[in-house]
Amino acid sequence: MLFNSFSYLVFLPIVVLLYWLVANKYRPLLLLIASYIFYSAWNPIYLILIVGMTLVNWIFGLLMAPAVRLRKPVLVAAIIFNLAILCYYKYVNFILNSIADCLNLLQFSGPGAASHLPDDWRVNVILPLGISFFTFEFLHYLIEVFKGGQAVKNPVKFAVFAAFFPTQIAGPIKRYQDFIHQLEQPSVFQIALLEKGFVMVLHGLAKKVLLADNLAIYVNHIYGAPGAATNLDLWLATYAFAFQVYCDFSGYTDVAIGSALMLGLNVPPNFNVPYMASNIRELWHRQHISLSNWFRDYVYFSLGGSRCSRGRIYLNLLITTALAGLWHGAAWHHVMWGLFQGLSLIVNREWMRFYEKIRWLKKFVQTKLWTVVAIFITFHAFCLSYVFFRADNNAIALHILGRMLRLWYAAPHGRPLFLSTQGPLVAPLVPLIIAALVIAQILSEYLRRNSFWAKTPRLLQAIYCAFLIFMMLTLMPDEAHRFIYFQF
Repeated sequence: MLFNSFSYLVFLPIVVLLYWLVANKYRPLLLLIASYIFYSAWNPIYLILIVGMTLVNWIFGLLMAPAVRLRKPVLVAAIIFNLAILCYYKYVNFILNSIADCLNLLQFSGPGAASHLPDDWRVNVILPLGISFFTFEFLHYLIEVFKGGQAVKNPVKFAVFAAFFPTQIAGPIKRYQDFIHQLEQPSVFQIALLEKGFVMVLHGLAKKVLLADNLAIYVNHIYGAPGAATNLDLWLATYAFAFQVYCDFSGYTDVAIGSALMLGLNVPPNFNVPYMASNIRELWHRQHISLSNWFRDYVYFSLGGSRCSRGRIYLNLLITTALAGLWHGAAWHHVMWGLFQGLSLIVNREWMRFYEKIRWLKKFVQTKLWTVVAIFITFHAFCLSYVFFRADNNAIALHILGRMLRLWYAAPHGRPLFLSTQGPLVAPLVPLIIAALVIAQILSEYLRRNSFWAKTPRLLQAIYCAFLIFMMLTLMPDEAHRFIYFQF
């Protein structure tokens, strides 16, 4: 069931209505049933997977009681269990393909000599929706219980933690202490939360339908045949993809947070105007916040974090970001995207070490002028990294980057697509959409800080919501697109 589908627009109000009609003690069970219906709407057979993983991880949690002597072996077994399932469904063909490529490089004969897997080597497996997200929630729960956290004894509440339908498919990655605590507290209906949740759902759908899906048409056209595009088109498509990802995923997050609010529940934020960050470290504190925190807490810190030599710190960063890239997709170009983030973090650290030693440069870095320059540099560096994320492989990504960096050849093959009538109908609008989104990023922090929406008269709020609904019905693409992060 997609958030941007008619079925969800029917499903959500029914669940919200039933949730507030039943007694508090039955609400976790209602949420669990609703969540399993939501998940099985995609593929009922995979409901067995999430139910089975939930049951096993609940038992693992109970086995790690503080007085149990074998807590560490239980934790190791639990981590292996979860990672084995994730690796099978998400990475088995990637691993086999990588082995085949290595054999090919070593000039081995036999079935592994082909650069791509023969049919008899390939595992026919469908990636279950959301497995990367709820697996990480299970791992978080188990590690925190091992550290001394309270295990969840109620199986229904534990199952709701993993299966909660607003966050089930693409996060945000919840912390079990915060979420379970809310289930245990009697909730009282508040019309203000219902209204706030409704507006967030509407905003999220608008980001997805009006912006992300229309930008995707242009991005897919250019990246589908980069050799036929001008260098200017490649730059514009890369900008468009950066905002496509932002609008798509932050749109999903808005719908998730809004849906939870309508049920009186809070889930963690995932975005905070990331493209206004003045360095790459700050950007990852603003973008996909729950995932960044997960990798920081359970990978980077486990490797030693920043409590070691400079060389080891940088190695920890590269390992962490490479794994984060691999989490985003079972392909080497996703790993390269992750390594790009690690190198960017290293460059940022070295830059900080450099300017701290020069008094006048340190003062200049604290000025507003430098902040503007730093935001510009950070955004463009992040956009360049997205070429690896979006391209089909590393070779194509390097080709595109090589052309993009030849700034003196903006349009060597003729008129850019967005200035011609040969491309998609949305192409001429793409520069305007990107400009509007840049302005929105600049204004959003100011408007939020000054509570602009809360101070707006209710009549204008209603007109604005009606306008968004009208625009979505009018300008949505012919075909509904899945959210980008559904594939992770």
